[in-house]
Amino acid sequence: MSHKRILFFFILAGVILAAILGFYFYRTNLGPDRETVEKTLQEFTDAIAAGDLQKARSLLTPETASYLRDPGTELGEKVYASLKLKTVENIYEQGNNLYTADVTLTALDTLKVMAKAGQLFGEQIAENGPTDDADQAMSDIYSQILFREDLPLIDTFCVVRLEMRNGQLFIIGDTALQRVLEGDPETYSEMLEKMREEN
Repeated sequence: MSHKRILFFFILAGVILAAILGFYFYRTNLGPDRETVEKTLQEFTDAIAAGDLQKARSLLTPETASYLRDPGTELGEKVYASLKLKTVENIYEQGNNLYTADVTLTALDTLKVMAKAGQLFGEQIAENGPTDDADQAMSDIYSQILFREDLPLIDTFCVVRLEMRNGQLFIIGDTALQRVLEGDPETYSEMLEKMREEN
């Protein structure tokens, strides 16, 4: 075999190897595809709705898992149980294996539930006079409302942050995601405190 032919084969092999390595690194640097992001978010919301908070926390980065808190109240349990992933839109790379996804979640409309509870509480006070135990009265009212099957739902947009670690995609918990998942508990607490003061 001539030297020219040998040189040609070496060059050809080098080009092929470079193409393979280039494609590999290109694919590696692409980060998570849409299917992976949707699968991770779907598993996360399904686990919360099923009450499997341990599994849901395992999909969060370990240092942010505490952002997914136990529901604590009957209203909180209903919010978690109603949670559904509706859409995953734009996925953006932020650098350093960090990503964001535009997500829409469907869950119990806590503001409508609280408004209804406030209405019933006011009617109860108007009919029976002030109560000695506003907390128990509100708890009974919420139990009455949440027993219904036709509870109002609302779609909420949020930006979910994600991180790729050792080939596995994790969700980064933060205050914004926490408030969406819990149905804005601060608003609930403020409204309940206002009712106590007015009673």
